[in-house]
Amino acid sequence: MSSKEGPGGFRKRKHDNFPHGHRREEKDNINSSSTIIMAFKAFQLELDTRHDKYERLVKLSRDITIESKRTIFLLHRITSAPNREEILMESEAKLDGVRQKIKQIAQELMGEDIYQFHRAISPGLLEGLTVTTLSAD
Repeated sequence: MSSKEGPGGFRKRKHDNFPHGHRREEKDNINSSSTIIMAFKAFQLELDTRHDKYERLVKLSRDITIESKRTIFLLHRITSAPNREEILMESEAKLDGVRQKIKQIAQELMGEDIYQFHRAISPGLLEGLTVTTLSAD
C-alpha cells in the first residue's frame, strides 16, 4: 500500500484532509444581506433567466427543423402518391405549425438582443424559412 492510498486501497482525495463540516460552517457564516452577495444573486437570476430562454429557443429551433424535414419528406411523396390533395392539405397543416413556432421565437426575442441567441435559433429558422418559402412557390 502506498502513502497515497487510504483504507481499503482507495486513493485519498485532496479534500479528504479537510474537516467534513468545514464548508458548511463557512456557508452559514456568510452574511446574506451583504451588498456583494445581493449583487451576485441578481447576476445569478439574470444568467438563469437568459439560460432558460436560450434553452427554450434551442427547443423551438429543433422542433422547427423536425417539422420542416417531415414536411419536405411528405412533399417528396407527392409525385408517386395518388392522393395529392390530401398530401398538400397535410403539408399545409405542418407548415402552419412551423409558422406558429417561428412566431413563438419572435415573441421570445421581443426586446432582446438577437445576436445573443442567434446560435440557438439559426438552424431552425434556416430550415423553416426555406420550407415555407418553397411552399409559397
